Amino acid sequence: MGRKDSQRFSIRKYSFGAASVLLGTTILAMGATGVHADEVSTSAVTDKPLSASVLTDSAADPATTVDHSEKQVVSVKEEGNTTVTTSVVTTGSLEDAKASAVKEGVDVEETAPQTHTSLEGAIANNQAQSKEINTVVYDYQKAKEDHKKDVAEYEKAKAEYDAKVAEKAAADKANAASKAQYDTDQAAYEKGLAKYQADKKAYDAALEEYNTQKLTYDSKVAEKAAADAANAKSEADYKVQLAVYETAKKNYEAAMAQYTKDKAKYDAEKEAYDAKVAEKVRTEVENKAAQEQYEKDLATYNAAYEKYQSDLAAYKTAKAAYDAKVAEKAVADAANAKAKSKYDAEMVTYNAALSEYKANKALYDAALAEYNTKKAAYDVKVAEKTQAEITDKAAQEQYEKDLAAYNTAYEKYQTDLATYNTAKAAYDAKVAEKAAADKANAEAKAKYDAEMAVYNTAKAQYDKDLQEYQAKKAQYDKDKEAYGKLVAKKAEEDAAKAKYEVELAKYNVDLEQYGKDFATYQTKLAEYQTALAQYKDAKAAYDKYMNDNGFQDLKDVETVQDLTFQREGGATHTIDGISTYLTRDAQARLNTSNVHQYDSNKLEASDIVATSPWANNETEFIQIKEGDKFVVTYDNLNQSSMRENKKDMHPIKRVIYRYEILSLPSNDGKGIAAISADPTVTMTVGASTDQNKPVKVAVDVEFYDGDGNKFDLTQHNAIVALNSLNHWTGASYVDSGDKPRALTVEAKDKNGNTVRGTWNPYADGSSMSIENNAVVVKNGTADFGTADVTISAENPIKIVAQNATWNGSEFAVSEETVIDATSVNASGAGNGHDIGTDEFTLDGKDDVIGSYTIDPTSGRIIFTPKKKFENVEHQESVNVGNNKYIPIPNSSVTYDSATKEVTSFKDNQYIEHGSIFNGESSTTLEGWDNPSSPYLYYGGAGLKMSDGHLVFTANGANAAGQPTVYWFAINSNVGIPKNPGEAPKEPTAPEEPKAPTPPTITLEVLPAVPTEPTPPTGPTAPTAPNYTVVTVDAEEPTAPKEPKAPTPPTPTVVEVPAEPGKPEEPKAPTPPTEPNYTVVTVDSEEPKAPTEPKAPTPPTPALVEVPAEPRKITAPVEPKAPTPPTPVVVEVPGEPTKPTPPTEPKAPTPPTMVTVNVPNKPVSPKELVAPKVKWHKNYLVERVTRPVPTPPTTPQKPKTPGTPTGPNVTPTSSVIAKQETERNNSGQLPETGDSNQKLASVTGVGLLTMALTGLWSARKRKH
Repeated sequence: MGRKDSQRFSIRKYSFGAASVLLGTTILAMGATGVHADEVSTSAVTDKPLSASVLTDSAADPATTVDHSEKQVVSVKEEGNTTVTTSVVTTGSLEDAKASAVKEGVDVEETAPQTHTSLEGAIANNQAQSKEINTVVYDYQKAKEDHKKDVAEYEKAKAEYDAKVAEKAAADKANAASKAQYDTDQAAYEKGLAKYQADKKAYDAALEEYNTQKLTYDSKVAEKAAADAANAKSEADYKVQLAVYETAKKNYEAAMAQYTKDKAKYDAEKEAYDAKVAEKVRTEVENKAAQEQYEKDLATYNAAYEKYQSDLAAYKTAKAAYDAKVAEKAVADAANAKAKSKYDAEMVTYNAALSEYKANKALYDAALAEYNTKKAAYDVKVAEKTQAEITDKAAQEQYEKDLAAYNTAYEKYQTDLATYNTAKAAYDAKVAEKAAADKANAEAKAKYDAEMAVYNTAKAQYDKDLQEYQAKKAQYDKDKEAYGKLVAKKAEEDAAKAKYEVELAKYNVDLEQYGKDFATYQTKLAEYQTALAQYKDAKAAYDKYMNDNGFQDLKDVETVQDLTFQREGGATHTIDGISTYLTRDAQARLNTSNVHQYDSNKLEASDIVATSPWANNETEFIQIKEGDKFVVTYDNLNQSSMRENKKDMHPIKRVIYRYEILSLPSNDGKGIAAISADPTVTMTVGASTDQNKPVKVAVDVEFYDGDGNKFDLTQHNAIVALNSLNHWTGASYVDSGDKPRALTVEAKDKNGNTVRGTWNPYADGSSMSIENNAVVVKNGTADFGTADVTISAENPIKIVAQNATWNGSEFAVSEETVIDATSVNASGAGNGHDIGTDEFTLDGKDDVIGSYTIDPTSGRIIFTPKKKFENVEHQESVNVGNNKYIPIPNSSVTYDSATKEVTSFKDNQYIEHGSIFNGESSTTLEGWDNPSSPYLYYGGAGLKMSDGHLVFTANGANAAGQPTVYWFAINSNVGIPKNPGEAPKEPTAPEEPKAPTPPTITLEVLPAVPTEPTPPTGPTAPTAPNYTVVTVDAEEPTAPKEPKAPTPPTPTVVEVPAEPGKPEEPKAPTPPTEPNYTVVTVDSEEPKAPTEPKAPTPPTPALVEVPAEPRKITAPVEPKAPTPPTPVVVEVPGEPTKPTPPTEPKAPTPPTMVTVNVPNKPVSPKELVAPKVKWHKNYLVERVTRPVPTPPTTPQKPKTPGTPTGPNVTPTSSVIAKQETERNNSGQLPETGDSNQKLASVTGVGLLTMALTGLWSARKRKH
């Protein structure tokens, strides 16, 4: 993509040389001289084969391989006016594929050819065939390689098979000999066994008697030890109590003297207090009498008041009832009076109405007669009025006509009047405006003249002020330019200062981070150096293991190990010979740590039971004693096996451990053992360390198959691991009960004052400790309180060394010194928690409990507790007896052939004591004492078992005052050195940041900004007034004349009286009804209110102030001297002699028959058959149809054929283009020279055949 490949065509050059070219030319010449009139000339079609190749520009991609194709004409046939040209198309890739197939021995078969109508199709088919053939050839080449490997593997397997057949014959012969020897040994064993059983019976009786005597003896020894311990404790307690008593006695005497002094003071205060109390009592008696009299009077008052309240309530009730009745009567009387009055009024009204009715009735009669008379006169007037209205209507119509004419004239008048009013108003306004304008013009002229006078004065002053301003302005511009330069300089310096402060802040941050990173780097560098040494040791061990023939037995662990015995999580077990089990509560009480749970002296009688409280699939804790023999049998094993006859793995279904406790360091010879639930984890034994005696345990190991048959270890390569053989010359610790004094440091605050800060690493309440064999390091920064302190390279912190002295009651800092050291020691309490560069000691012993380290420029402070070591040595070893010791390269463990002890003779627990690795892993370094550790080899060895008898020994307590504990595990997890991989990479030291350069500041404060002068304000010249000109018309307008309205007609008035109303006959009145009166009865006498009693006055008690009672002084109690203890004496009898057990004969081990597994006879691989491929030729058939020309009347000379023009080729993905030869068709020629033409034609055909044959041969030679 992205590249244009140029396309060009070339003619394939062949090796037959110039003769072929000459021959072709001759044929062309001969053909041209003898052409029939009805033939068509095909210019140089058969001259030579034409190749159609697409070539890429060699300069653009010289590595590109061109797949050349060529078109070889094999026949030309004329069908009417169509020329059919058949060519065979060959492609280089197909020819190469066929040649490669033949070379590889593939059967190449040619099949029927195919025809194509395009060159591209033929070439594509050739390429597809070449791809198919190449695939078959590639597959056949691969098949030949695989067949070759199969033949080699077959020959190897055949050799191994023949060896196994020979080995089996030898094994069968050896098995027969072993069986005969075993039968002889078994007969001798059975005879010895009968004698042993008789001796064993006698021994058991003697042992039973011995055990009874030994139990009594052990009891007395324990009793005496307990008594001695109790006596010693009582004596120590007595001395402590006596010292306490003497101190208390002194304190008592001092307290008694103080008591006497305080008692005298108390007596005086008590006497004054008692007098006040007596006075207060008397006053209280008097107050009480007055109060009692008051209470009596109050009781009398209360009784009288209660009666008063009762009488008052009765009075109020009666009074309310009485008042209600009086009010009710008043209401009734008022209602009765009102009803009576109303009735009387109604009667008066009725009587008046009756009289009026009678009068009205008389008037009605008279009015009715008058009505009739008036009604007749009214009717006459109505008729007269009707006639007058007709006459008035005619007059009204005439008037309306006159009025319309008037209205028209009046409208015109109104219009003329409005026009007049407008003109008159305008005229009047103009007259008034002109008068006002004349007045205003005169006033404006006077004002302007006055303003011009003021302006001229102000203008003269302005010109003077302007000259002064221009001088000041020039000076201001000069000052401003100078100030601008100062401002720019100040801005530059401020920017430089701000940039510096930013860079300084970043530098301080980077510097603080650098301090942290450098401290981390130093830690990592130390870890790297240790890790590198460990890597080199592990690599050396691995290289020895791989290359040193001296460790051939160790390599056999991987190749000939018969034993698989690593983990059995589902096993169950039984214990025989033990009846002293720890209760679960006892084990939980002791289990404060992995070591302390074996502190046997803390066991009580109630902690031991005869029946196991533990399940048979969990770890059991038992009490053991010296001389104990017991057997632990493990069943239900599913992961373990033993290889038989070097091939078959037989499951191990049972393991038996036969233990004997040979030695324990406790005074009573007792200890604790943990029988693991997993037989590959085995057992842990421990006891209180009272004596300089080891923990020593003998064990015999036996493996059994599923049928109960014991595996003969002498007949197997059963290799077990001797791992975790620890040896330390003293356990590590820190002074966790002590803490250092807080570190004081000194620096400058932001004002340059020296200030101090402190940092207490254990202010959080924690203590110094060790975790995973590494001390826990604390880090932080100092607290400077309210001071503003920035720590940097310019302001580093410095340590203040402090020396404390005893002032009689405590240690107090008496001396302080600022030092340049960046690391100081911190002493313990014995030196008053001093801080300095001294190596503090107390009574010749180390009193340094840790060290402070500071990073002066970042302010970081680190406190590292000092790791110390006890002087109690602990060493573990195994006596391997008759078993074969297998060393591991670079292990700390060695073998003493004289004693047969396997142990590490140097400390292999702590790097500080010369060990390559720590036993325990820390957060950064992996220890060796871990089953999955790659360094497990460092503390172990291998052991080829022959009789299964081992003795495990641990000398020395695990730590001062702690039990001696030994865990031993019997399994096949041998610590073979492993390839440690790549070496650890050295950490990269951090790059210290570079402090920025402070800028030079020359301008701290800018001068005052120059004040720009205020330009004078020029006076404004007054504006000449614009005089107002008002023009008034010379003639005043004339008002129009109003028209006269017509007179309306006067109508005829006919007075028509009102129609008389007919009088109404009056109605007679109804008399009123007399009311019903309400009667209310009221008592003749009003109730009387009771008199309220007067309350007595309460007495005022007298008050006496009594001071607080003085505190009573208690005399001190004289201490009682302790009673000296009476020691307990226990008589211990002589220790009984233990009988010697008979030696049980050892049963002969059944011979392990060697089984040789002969593999199936290998089958020879089948002969490889060459594949077969098929191919075919591809022919191109081209048809060219020519138009038939019209015969001319006159023969014409044929045209000379033109040079063929190459086609325009469009690039395609197959990079193949077709080249056509241009044809020039001649016209029809007359039939002349027929015989000569025939001869030339025959000759031409012969020469053409020869040329084609030579060309084809040359092509075959080339390919």
